[in-house]
Amino acid sequence: MNHIILLVVCLLSVEIFIRSNYIFLLKSTIKLSKKATSTILNKNISDHWKENIIPKYSFQMMKYSLQMLLIIFFIMFIFVITDNLYSGILIFTLSWNGIIESILIAFIYAYIRKQIVK
Repeated sequence: MNHIILLVVCLLSVEIFIRSNYIFLLKSTIKLSKKATSTILNKNISDHWKENIIPKYSFQMMKYSLQMLLIIFFIMFIFVITDNLYSGILIFTLSWNGIIESILIAFIYAYIRKQIVK
């Protein structure tokens, strides 16, 4: 029974991860941090411009980071709720067998989904 519940929760987690554009948020955060770093280190940009643009970059990075954190918390919340409904599923999920099974389920599902969505 634990394997079936883990399968369902993993599929749900992967769908949340994909539909929430987590990878886009991560890439956008990295891109903004590179822009901010290059702006700060560039000596040809005036301090006045840096004072105006760096807070905007920082706010956008904070927004993306908060969205990523909320997605992770939501996925964790699903696992906790499932553990409340089916006692012991969280212990199974955090065991070596559960971790390996979760990784395999997630990667296989993502691969199959990618092949179908093409």
